[in-house]
Amino acid sequence: MADEILFESTWDFQLYRDSAGRLIFDVVCGTVAIYTIAFPLNAEEIAGWEREGERFLKHLSYRVRDYPNEYLARSKSK
Repeated sequence: MADEILFESTWDFQLYRDSAGRLIFDVVCGTVAIYTIAFPLNAEEIAGWEREGERFLKHLSYRVRDYPNEYLARSKSK
């Protein structure tokens, strides 16, 4: 199963379902150097997405940029 993009905000974030069925949130970060942090959503975050949609994802993307170390440990690349 290929990755399926569920929601996207250009130069901000992308939410997609990976081949294992997990919801992955991929956030664009940085100012001088641009990088992304991609991590699977946990149960609480999935509930927030289902309840609030784009509003929840915008809030979460801001949080990821403000506190990247909290999300790096959950990163897909780790």
